Amino acid sequence: MEDQYSDPYFDAHNELDDLEFEPTLQELVATLAELAPLEYDQQREGFAKEHGIRLSTLDAEVRKHRERENNEQEEPAPFENVVPWTEPIDGASLLNTIQRTIERFCVLPDHSAPIMSVWIVHAWAHDASDISPVLAFTSPEKRCGKSTALSVVSALTPRAMPVVNISASVLFRVIEKYKPTILIDEADTFLEDRLEMRGMINGGHNRRNAYVWRSVGDDHEPKQFGVWAPKAVAMIGNLPDTLEDRSLVVPLKRKDAGEKVERFNAGRDAELLPIRRKLARWVEDNRTSLAGQDSELPEVLNDRAQDNARCLCAIAVVIGGDCPERIRDALVGLAKARADDVPASKGVMLLRDVGDILERWMGNRITSKDLVAELVAIEDGPWAVWKGGEPITPRMVASLLKPYGVKPERDRASRFYVLDDLRDVVMRYVS
Repeated sequence: MEDQYSDPYFDAHNELDDLEFEPTLQELVATLAELAPLEYDQQREGFAKEHGIRLSTLDAEVRKHRERENNEQEEPAPFENVVPWTEPIDGASLLNTIQRTIERFCVLPDHSAPIMSVWIVHAWAHDASDISPVLAFTSPEKRCGKSTALSVVSALTPRAMPVVNISASVLFRVIEKYKPTILIDEADTFLEDRLEMRGMINGGHNRRNAYVWRSVGDDHEPKQFGVWAPKAVAMIGNLPDTLEDRSLVVPLKRKDAGEKVERFNAGRDAELLPIRRKLARWVEDNRTSLAGQDSELPEVLNDRAQDNARCLCAIAVVIGGDCPERIRDALVGLAKARADDVPASKGVMLLRDVGDILERWMGNRITSKDLVAELVAIEDGPWAVWKGGEPITPRMVASLLKPYGVKPERDRASRFYVLDDLRDVVMRYVS
């Protein structure tokens, strides 16, 4: 007598038997997971008995298969998958196109557009570098074009992830899973008070240190998360010192009536897709050359600034032509402009003036009293009205010099500083 219904599980089993291989148990469980709930209930006991497994184990495995399939079907890709350009790309022409695109929408200080352009290439070639400088946009007030600059960068970088606020726990999990380009706007509203977030961004500057450890799961097992990703930030005011040291800073100002640029809107993302595809192709073709490149760096930059410049100079060398010279000049120009705009720390202010005093001072020592008198006598200097309108004191001078490892010595007559000690610290910290 023929069965009155078709058995989906055994139909699938018989179809597999017609082939020249035996399906694995996992493959059979996957077939069961595709059944409707009523059909699965009809087949689960027979299947479990045939294969010698518990019903609870079978149910758990079927549930895993169904959840995995639902996740794959329901979860859209959060980031764009860029298909590389079909033909080889000339790097110099591409870099010029990126710079012209930036200048269509942004009013920028001198030297900024070339740096932004090559940083965008760096975002695509990120894993070819060991140091990843943060691209930072700052301004003294709102409406200076920070968000626009960040939006243009977003439209030209891979897997761009613009955020105006994000927790540290979300940030490192997103980086670990997707390796996006992180673009943080309005960082002044939350970054200053979040030491963990700042530490994570700072740690992501160097590939060797770009990890955080967290406990996960019910058993609180320690797990390492990577925070190695290209990052850009925009904020009103100055960056925290440690972040500024790891950044390429573009100081923006409000445009005047004579400066005209195009408006940037969401539709520009599709318009700029060809540039993203060309970037993907150029980096794909030159990844090996970029990874092995040890380029010449501007000697006038300090050690950290040279670290920040290394990946940009490597890209410029691979592009060739006059690009290396242009990028080095832009790095030096931007650094000098930044040094002129950013006030020195109190300690560096003191060391600069101490250096001037030492140039005319005779002998091998200077008393604390004489050093204070020389400082207070500096015309238009801050030392005559250092605290509450009163002159700086020997104790205050000693306090400012202490972090640099310089302390006054004492003899029977007075406290004094050895000039060679002062010259050494001035040479190290005053550029």
